[in-house]
Amino acid sequence: MRQGSIQSRPAADSHVRLPLHVLPAHDRFYAESLFPIDAVQFNEGALRQYEHTSDGSGKKVFVHFCPSCGTTVGLTFERWPEFRAISRGCYDDPNAVEISSHIWVRSAQSGVALPAQVDCFAQARAALDGTPQQPSRHRAPVMARKPGEA
Repeated sequence: MRQGSIQSRPAADSHVRLPLHVLPAHDRFYAESLFPIDAVQFNEGALRQYEHTSDGSGKKVFVHFCPSCGTTVGLTFERWPEFRAISRGCYDDPNAVEISSHIWVRSAQSGVALPAQVDCFAQARAALDGTPQQPSRHRAPVMARKPGEA
């Protein structure tokens, strides 16, 4: 992956099948794939970061970006310090990582279609106490928001 002056390389076969699709973050939209934090190595360049507080957990989310172009490269989390999310748009081939679920679909932007037979979670995959949440699955693709829905 190369973005501006930043280069990273996830370790082979290190991908955790917990890709974020939508995250509520002050009206921002993220499409990320999660990796164990130690599985991502940044070879070149230094990232900058800012933080905001998740409306779901009340914990900090750290947004890492390229200081040259401002592109969001990924996220780290106070709630899950063992994971690093890498922005799918920063991959050399964004389609190389399969999306296995969609989370935070309650805050999906208009125009986002949820595919058939994929786990969709209204919020996170687990409650704050760690209890797994029940996903929904659709028989056919559906729009995350109906027209006119806020």
